[in-house]
Amino acid sequence: MPTIFSYILLTIITIFPVLSLGTMIFFTFILTPTIFKFLPQAHAVPFVRKLFPIYYIFNSILILVTVLSIASLQIFNAIFYANLFVFTLFLICHFYLMPAINKNQDKKNKRQFKILHASSVAINFVQIFMLLVITYWLFDY
Repeated sequence: MPTIFSYILLTIITIFPVLSLGTMIFFTFILTPTIFKFLPQAHAVPFVRKLFPIYYIFNSILILVTVLSIASLQIFNAIFYANLFVFTLFLICHFYLMPAINKNQDKKNKRQFKILHASSVAINFVQIFMLLVITYWLFDY
């Protein structure tokens, strides 16, 4: 018989990936473009640089708690591994790509900056896609 703790974990497993997805969609398609549209480049870049660590940490925590919740129920299925994959990509972006992007932008190394930035954008879209798939699986579960 399921306990109240099991129901809490199942609620986390259901809500947190969708919350992360919503955050990513809002940040990617609304917040960041709006910042660059209405703020001068000299103000937009430092502002976005301050937001990205918060974005990565917030989403990492949501997905990590999801992964730990699934693991505590000992359910190692596609939803678990998809969340683990998304979490790993957040860590790569936060600890490797973001510092490398900032460093190359500061050095005015446009070519390397563009490659790294394109990589982070591609990873972001992969994560959004994976979270959409996870959401679909959760509705079907």
